[in-house]
Amino acid sequence: MNEVADDEVLDITPDTKVLLALTHTPLKPLDALCELIDNGIDAFRAAEIAGHRVRHPLLEISVPGTTHVKRGEGIIRVIDNGAGLDRRGLANTLRAGFSGKNRFDTLGLFGMGFNIATGKMGQITTVTTARREDNFALKVVIDLPTLVKNRKFEVPVQEIDKPRGFDHGTIVEVSSWWPEGHPNAGFVAQLASIPKGTLSSQIGRRYASLLREGGGARVTLNQDLVEGFEHCVWSQERSVERQGWGLIPARLDIDSVVASQRRCLTDGSLLEGQSTECLECGGSEFRTVEERIRGWVGIQRFDDNNKFGIDLVRNGRVIRVGEKDAFFNHVDELGEAIKEYPTDQQTGRIVGEIHLDHIPVDFQKQDFQRSSEEWQRAVRFLRGGSLLPSNWPAGIRNESPVSKLFQGYRKVRNYGRADMYMGRYDEAARKAVRVSREIEADFYRKFLARESGYVDDARWWDLVESASVPPLLAMEECVECGFQNSPDDEVCGDCGRILRSKPCISCDAILPRSATLCPECGNSQIPEVNEPWKCEVCSQQNDVSSDKCGKCDSLRGTENPVAIEVLRRKGDLIPELSFVGRSFVLADLRRTEPLDVSVYRAGSLKPVFDGPAIPSITVRSMGKIEVFLDSSHLIFSQLGVNVEEIIAVEVAQYLYNVRTDLSGKPAHSVGNIASQVLMDIWGEQLSHGAARVTDEIQTLFERITDRLESNSDAVDYYDDLDQFDQRELADRLISAGKLDELTNLKMSGRYLRFCSPGVISKFFRRKPDAWFGSVWLDRLPEASDVGETAAQNARDQLVGNFSRCLEDCAAYLRFRYSDPLIVSRAGISREFLENHLL
Repeated sequence: MNEVADDEVLDITPDTKVLLALTHTPLKPLDALCELIDNGIDAFRAAEIAGHRVRHPLLEISVPGTTHVKRGEGIIRVIDNGAGLDRRGLANTLRAGFSGKNRFDTLGLFGMGFNIATGKMGQITTVTTARREDNFALKVVIDLPTLVKNRKFEVPVQEIDKPRGFDHGTIVEVSSWWPEGHPNAGFVAQLASIPKGTLSSQIGRRYASLLREGGGARVTLNQDLVEGFEHCVWSQERSVERQGWGLIPARLDIDSVVASQRRCLTDGSLLEGQSTECLECGGSEFRTVEERIRGWVGIQRFDDNNKFGIDLVRNGRVIRVGEKDAFFNHVDELGEAIKEYPTDQQTGRIVGEIHLDHIPVDFQKQDFQRSSEEWQRAVRFLRGGSLLPSNWPAGIRNESPVSKLFQGYRKVRNYGRADMYMGRYDEAARKAVRVSREIEADFYRKFLARESGYVDDARWWDLVESASVPPLLAMEECVECGFQNSPDDEVCGDCGRILRSKPCISCDAILPRSATLCPECGNSQIPEVNEPWKCEVCSQQNDVSSDKCGKCDSLRGTENPVAIEVLRRKGDLIPELSFVGRSFVLADLRRTEPLDVSVYRAGSLKPVFDGPAIPSITVRSMGKIEVFLDSSHLIFSQLGVNVEEIIAVEVAQYLYNVRTDLSGKPAHSVGNIASQVLMDIWGEQLSHGAARVTDEIQTLFERITDRLESNSDAVDYYDDLDQFDQRELADRLISAGKLDELTNLKMSGRYLRFCSPGVISKFFRRKPDAWFGSVWLDRLPEASDVGETAAQNARDQLVGNFSRCLEDCAAYLRFRYSDPLIVSRAGISREFLENHLL
């Protein structure tokens, strides 16, 4: 074997094709553009660190339109007015894989990002840079096909006159789009096809903290100013009150250092202890990096299926938009991720903006490095362990910022101040109900338009405070004595003057409007009905003298329970089944006009009095569908049909009739359209099937046991447990390491947290009275109000309904059925209990 001479060297410079290969890295067009924006922002940050802060930082972005791109024309240009680069700085910027010493304060992070982004966009990249103190600019042209052809990494740098109006900063221009057949062909066309308003809003979301007032830069896109995204959240002054927690503000500000570490400036390695030398590279330069977590978490003024979650930011750029998994899923001891929020409904409203400048990200800046210790510490600080009190160790509660918001705002059920949600007072129902999605959407449009009272939360809060307050009736002043009377008063409460009168039908004496007997002549004031009347319930014609319908036994004047106006007034909106502004692709591959669907929970639906009950009644108008459901119908409880399927069929029927021009096309059928509606709206939800129902029922029992903690019957009930129940309880306590606490748990009733659902179900069956008003919203009627017999009948019916549903749910968890009919029945029982849970 030949020896290598001491002065002999090996050239291991990679082939120029490696640079071209980098451009094949998967990257979205918007992410590529953001790489160029990052370089400009880094220029401002570098100037600030060097002590030469740019007074009015500005980034100008130009993106060509689709017409220019299709003709092979146009330029993508990003201009910053930073400090500019010298020759060495310019070389380092363009060198693939270069990473400077300051890896902690910049967005660039990896030298490959610039090369990948520009190379994916076009064949030629031109960089022009100038410093204020120089009377020239430096210009470099990177022609990728030429580099590959010459097989050299060398590119010439030119000294040129500074472009007109350009005193300092850097200009990056990309042109000469890749031709058809190349892996990156069409990449720029995708970027150009994004509507400029959408592109501007996306940039505004990613760099929101830098763009807002007092931020780090102004950005323009094709000469229009980019506005920084703002969350529509309640102010810090708003709050809810929860037992054991007191007042929980709607916004929690965060600025904490959770740890600190020393890092090598050369390669970023961690220096242990008091070491003065990097074990990896031998470097002796290091800095202390604080693991500072700052920002806020809060409550959005509206809930949504997707528009919630916490934005995670690094050095001014949002790395994760609306992060949900890290904060709303709990990983148990077995490593299984369990969704904890939202579970009470399908929508969420916890949002936030958290800055994690110290946590490393992947080289494409799509996510943080979740296996790093820095990430683990940050998540523990922000959300702690489980958000559910039933999973907390005894005596220790999760007081992390996300947990506090979860405890205060996990539900949207009591509209108004109770759950801090806009509502209106329904006089017929005598309670607060939620405002319509249309009102919510209108408020949000005005928020985006920055209208006074809407950009702040003043007008939103008006609808929160007034939701549970019945409208005040204007008082009426008596013209005789000036006494203030209610609008309903017919006689003045002070002087007795008749305010609302009518003449006696016999003697013309003036009487109060509601008088049924004249004190002057003694005659009745109820006119005789001289013609038959028609029953609104069953359409039966009844005799003049009849007070009740001869067919259905309804009292005269009884409303038809399935009349649309009655269903609207008495039905309860089901937000998780309703949607606004959704469109669907039909057989001609064109999208329909936006459609609003409102789904209401109704009672038994019988359009014909003595006919069979039906599962739904639907009202259709242009662009709007209202569906009234009887969720207890046999088709749901026994045949296993999902309510979503019925809604999808109603939507499909509407869309089928709207597009009569597609008649005859094989894909244009009610069944096919209904399938698409199911997949688009509820596909993910329905795919979980039995597992989803299991999770929902387990969560329900956890919430029930939370409310049973102060139940006065719980202590005595322990003695009613049979030997099998007590053995099962002991096993559960042993698994939780709490068997030695059994005596205290028995005295407080908290042992129920460790009992099986079957035991909880039996507890209700034996001691149901205390559950009403503490676990269930319903209250048992008093005999003094309705009579002994009626009170007992109502009690038996209520207790029976709740008991059967509890037993269904407990049996389902015990035997883990997979039969779709049983799954459906268990799901309906859970829904009934959930809707009545306090």
